Amino acid sequence: MPKREFDEGIDTATLPRISILFIPFDAAKKFYKANTTKGVKGLSATLDDTGMRVDGANLANPLVPSMGSSAFLQGPDIAAKLADIVEQECDLIRNMHVRDADYDDNLQSWLASNGPQATDTSQWSDRRKSRIERNLRGYKHYPVFIFLSENPTGSPFPDRIDVSGLGMSYVRKHLIDDATVKGIKHVNEIALYLREDIDGQLDNVKEDGFYLEATTLTRKTASIQTKLKSKDEYILKVTLGNRYGYSVTVAGVHLRASLTGSNPHERQVERNALQAFCKTEGIQVMVGDFNMDLQETAQGSRGVFFDGRPETQPTYMLAHKSSEAIPLFQQQYSNSAGNAHYMGYYQADTEHLELSGPGMFGLMGASGSRHLKSEGKYYSDHPSIYLQVKSTRLTDEARDKIFRRKIFRIVKPKQ
Repeated sequence: MPKREFDEGIDTATLPRISILFIPFDAAKKFYKANTTKGVKGLSATLDDTGMRVDGANLANPLVPSMGSSAFLQGPDIAAKLADIVEQECDLIRNMHVRDADYDDNLQSWLASNGPQATDTSQWSDRRKSRIERNLRGYKHYPVFIFLSENPTGSPFPDRIDVSGLGMSYVRKHLIDDATVKGIKHVNEIALYLREDIDGQLDNVKEDGFYLEATTLTRKTASIQTKLKSKDEYILKVTLGNRYGYSVTVAGVHLRASLTGSNPHERQVERNALQAFCKTEGIQVMVGDFNMDLQETAQGSRGVFFDGRPETQPTYMLAHKSSEAIPLFQQQYSNSAGNAHYMGYYQADTEHLELSGPGMFGLMGASGSRHLKSEGKYYSDHPSIYLQVKSTRLTDEARDKIFRRKIFRIVKPKQ
C-alpha cells in the first residue's frame, strides 16, 4: 500500500466523514455570461422555532458584483484554468473548517504543545515543514469526491487534476460522455474524481478491501409527469466503503431542464419519484443541478452561501429571555437571472446518513463560487455545492457476515 501523504489519512475500517464537492459549468456557453452584468443575487434566511428554514428578504447588494460584459472565461480558457477553479473551491472548503487567518496562532499552539525541541524550526526537513503546514492549514478537509458537470471545454474532462496546494492530484474514476453514452450532449456530461491519497488505499480485489464502485444510471422520466417534457437523465452513482464494514453511496445529477417550469405539486411528484429511485438504486444522497428548489422539503437544501469573507459568515442572535440562538445566514440564487434555486442536494437516506461539519454548513451544506477570483471572470451560471456526510450503512457483505455469525452462535453455542 502506498505511503500516506497525510498524517490524518482516511481510516478505511470505520469510513469516517466523506466530503463531496459538485462543480457545474455551462455547456450551452451562454447563460453564465448574464452574470457578468447582473452579478450574483442572494437573500437572507433563518430558521424558525421549529427548525424549519425561512426565506427572508432579497439582499440589497449582489453577493458578487457585476464585472463587465466580457468578464467570462471561454471554453478553452476553462480547460486551461480547470485546476485553478478546483483549487479555489477546495480552498474555500478548507477555510470553512480551518481559517488561513488562524494559521500563525495554530502554529504557535502546536509548537508549545510539542515541547522545546519543536521550536527550533531551522532543523526541520522540507518534508516535515510541508507535512506540518498541510496539517495545520487543514488540507485533510479537501473533498474526497469531486463531480464536474456539463463540459464547455471542447475536450474530455482530464484523467487527473493537479492541485498545487494539496501537493497531489484528483484522479478521474468515472466519466459520462459521448465515449461511454453514445450521442450524449455536453450538457449531460459528468465526471467523478477521487482524492489521490484515498485512491492509493483502494483495493477492489481483496475480499475484505477498501473499495470504490462507480456506474452510469439512466433514469427514464416519461411516466413521472404528464405535462413536463420528459427526457432521459444520466446519473453518476458511486459507492465507497469497506466490504466488511460501512459504505456510502452518492450520486451526481443534472436533471432535465423542463423542471425549471414546474409548479409546487409537480415538484412534490418529482421528489417522490427521486425518493423511490434512490431506494431502488441504494443511493443515500444526490448532489448537483436539480433544476428545481429542493428546500421545499426537509430532505433537501440549497446550501449556505460561503465565500470566505467574515461579513458573509452565518451569525447567531439570542431572542429576549431565550437561551436558544437563532441563526442568520445568506443563500444565493443559483440561476443567472437571480430569481430561482436549482443547485443543492437531496438526502434520500435519513436513517443511516447524517450531515456533519462546522455550524450551519454542517447542517445545510454550502454553496460556493461561479467565478474565478484570480481572473475576475465567470465560468458558470451555477455555484458549486459542498456537503460532508457520515454513513453508518453496512455493506451487504458485512450484514451477511453478521447474520452468519449469529446463526453459528445459535447452532454452536459456547459451552
